[in-house]
Amino acid sequence: MTALEDTLDILAVRHEAVVAAYELATRPEQQEAIGREALERLGINPAAATLDGAQVPSVRLALDVSVWAWVEMQAALLFDFSADGGSYKRSQLAESAARMRRLAEERAAAAGLVGFGWPAIEVGCVRLDCGGF
Repeated sequence: MTALEDTLDILAVRHEAVVAAYELATRPEQQEAIGREALERLGINPAAATLDGAQVPSVRLALDVSVWAWVEMQAALLFDFSADGGSYKRSQLAESAARMRRLAEERAAAAGLVGFGWPAIEVGCVRLDCGGF
């Protein structure tokens, strides 16, 4: 087993609904792209030996971010429309996926994973009074 294979196993179980909805079981290249992205965010070589127990929680968190970012990209081009007296708000999927991605990023940042939170912003003040200089 490799780290990527372990990650794909986690994907199949942890995100079963997404795998089913997007028929990812029949699209192994898409599954691998999602898994690779998650591992690369953590600096883990996808071809490396199987994940050790200490890596699994971090992989789960990074995978959550990668999965929801992927769903968000799939939904980005959907549009709302009205037809036959009905109103179809397909943009809700994109909004929900973006919300889930942000929550996943927050959980990853709270767990101390680097690169998932917003950068710290320091606000300073420039002195306008230079004492006559």
